[in-house]
Amino acid sequence: MTANRILIFVAAVALSACKSSENPELRTFLARQDSHWTEILCDIDTPGPDRPSGWKGANKEGYYSGALMGNGLLGTNMYKAEAPNTYRLNVGRSDVTEQRSGYDIYRKGRLPIGYFTLSTVGNVTDERMDLSLYDAETTGTFATDRGSLQFATYVHALYNCIVFETSATGEEKDYRWDFVPFQAVCPRVFGSGAPVPSSYLNAEGKSNPDAYRADRGDMHCLVQPIATDTTFTEIAKYYVVAWKEAARGASRRIIATVAFEDTEADALNEAAANMEIGLSSSSKSFRKSHREWWHGFYKNVAFLTFPDPQIERYYWMQYYKFASTARPGKPVVDLQGVWPIWDTPWPTIWMNLNIQLTYSFLTKANMGAFAQPLWDSLWEHRDNLTRNVTDIPGQETWTDAACLGRTCSYDLYGPLSPSLAASNQYEAGNLCWTLFYWYQQCMAYGDDEAMRDRLFPLLKSAVNLFFHIRITNPDGTYSLPATASPEYPVNNAGPNTNYDLANLRQALAELIEIDTRFSINDPMLPEWKDFLAKMPDFQYSGETGFKVSETTEFIETDHRHYSHLFMIYPYHMLDWNDAAERAKAELSIDRWQGDQGYSRTGKAAMLASEGLGDRALEQFEVLMTDFLKPNTLYAESGPVIETPLAGASTLHEFYMQDWGDRIRVFHGCPSAWKDVTFRNMRASGAFLVGAERRDGRTVRVDVFSEKGNICRLQTDMRPDGLVVRCNGNPVEFRVLPCPEMGEAGSLIEFETREGTATSVLVSD
Repeated sequence: MTANRILIFVAAVALSACKSSENPELRTFLARQDSHWTEILCDIDTPGPDRPSGWKGANKEGYYSGALMGNGLLGTNMYKAEAPNTYRLNVGRSDVTEQRSGYDIYRKGRLPIGYFTLSTVGNVTDERMDLSLYDAETTGTFATDRGSLQFATYVHALYNCIVFETSATGEEKDYRWDFVPFQAVCPRVFGSGAPVPSSYLNAEGKSNPDAYRADRGDMHCLVQPIATDTTFTEIAKYYVVAWKEAARGASRRIIATVAFEDTEADALNEAAANMEIGLSSSSKSFRKSHREWWHGFYKNVAFLTFPDPQIERYYWMQYYKFASTARPGKPVVDLQGVWPIWDTPWPTIWMNLNIQLTYSFLTKANMGAFAQPLWDSLWEHRDNLTRNVTDIPGQETWTDAACLGRTCSYDLYGPLSPSLAASNQYEAGNLCWTLFYWYQQCMAYGDDEAMRDRLFPLLKSAVNLFFHIRITNPDGTYSLPATASPEYPVNNAGPNTNYDLANLRQALAELIEIDTRFSINDPMLPEWKDFLAKMPDFQYSGETGFKVSETTEFIETDHRHYSHLFMIYPYHMLDWNDAAERAKAELSIDRWQGDQGYSRTGKAAMLASEGLGDRALEQFEVLMTDFLKPNTLYAESGPVIETPLAGASTLHEFYMQDWGDRIRVFHGCPSAWKDVTFRNMRASGAFLVGAERRDGRTVRVDVFSEKGNICRLQTDMRPDGLVVRCNGNPVEFRVLPCPEMGEAGSLIEFETREGTATSVLVSD
């Protein structure tokens, strides 16, 4: 999606909100997905600003059950503090990072900021809190033995303002509000247990100067300089945490912000400007503009219902979370989103699964504009993608190639050395995998401009790396040297890893398809076809299933990452109708015992693609019961945002799949889900699809065509009972052979016109 199309999307959201912000039916539906607290938990042994650098071990029950809010840059998480009768509002800003030169996880990592505290005057006797998804606002009441306190808080959708409003009775009008800063040090120092580079901290264990107060009249300000090295002689950036109060009788209104600028003066001025925006507007009008954005957002996303209320709440919470942590024009989403913590081992962007899963659900959800920051970043930092190759000694002349290493910061710089193959970390295919989701989006939005002018050249560069490293065998075929199979417990995975064979095969197919679609006639086209034709087959063992590589069988079945199974999912390269290929896939899926939450999302998606919805649901329910936190966050030694979002992508597979040459409706739907509906799901071909299932059978499919393509639809509706209409008029359709459905359904094909809706129904 181009920049102009982003503006069109955002304008459409704003316009629809302005025409009719309030949708009573949608409000009622989303109210069922809201979160409610009658007990608010706290973290155990939460660090203060002076906690020694070696301290570890916080229990984060509060963080993982708190009320999440955000606007794509600024975020808060509200829960109880350790101190008696005190609540905290964690503050995060996703672009606040270290500013050191070069790259490693520490020198470019995210920095924690701190949290506001609200301390009641009396002892709390009752506490209640509610998060409204529709209004993106948290409200609640704290009753104490000295009065009561009603509050409402949100992060404004359009402005970098945290709003906290209260109405008190009794002595609680004098509650205390303050800010507790975290030390400006990379959270990996506390969270990983790994040795910290000696150059990162000074003799006092600091990586940046101490923060200091710099109040401006009644605007409270805490200033944190970010240095370029441990001498603190040069300051690269400043962030300012600021807040200001307006009181009237027993009511108080607090506006807070975080500004991040090159100079202290600019940061203070930016903070003051945010205060002015918030306090110059009335409470009512400021809240109205905030709600209008969110109401418009919900009207534009795909609408899915689920018979399981817990799964339904979970699904809609992912919409809310992603729109809270990502927006057009904002930073790429890392593992923490806008809710950072002080002791995570994951303070940067991980590119060997996390970024891909984070963005995997957006296309079908009709949220393409929210993925745009990632695509823009890949394009804007394409020189760094090349430097990731050419900054390695011996590869200086490979200027036509590009790659993504395991980790990077927002500038995507992180050189990837072939020497990492010895430790199974030479992940040469990460960029190909990431670009696959851009390809999906371009296909589903019909975004020819982005596909031809941006995605295509980036794909060429990603594939060119494999041209440089490939091995030509004596018979003229090609092999890949030792690369990586992410996270598999082996020192050296060996040559021809299935991870990179799948990534490369998919990328080559995309290049050939794009070149053909636009008649580009790229000089490399014959070489892409030659490479694809002479690549090794996927490595397979009749005893252990798909292997890790040519020399490494898949033995350690309790393996988190499904990197050896990409030919099954997400690339759908196997033919389920071929008995031999189906047997290979089934053996491999059954042997792989993914032992983490995101493993379950992958296995469920594989089973759904086979049409085994009941088994897929079993896997998904393990994710729900064993891995998700109360507020649907997820943790592996620290918060990692990708898994719940990947779960939303898996749920899409239950309802609609668009791989291969067709749209499959309810192909992966569990048999127990007898009555379900969805609408506005986006499919390849620039189609918006909706469908209805009643008593276990599909009764209707609606297809809105944005570009006028031929639609090929697979459904359990039998062809002899179908009626296809557009604007009330019959539409001619063709019934195609469909062995996988047999007599249980049909595969039909019909032509669509741009801007029209076609309905496929069971005749009366």
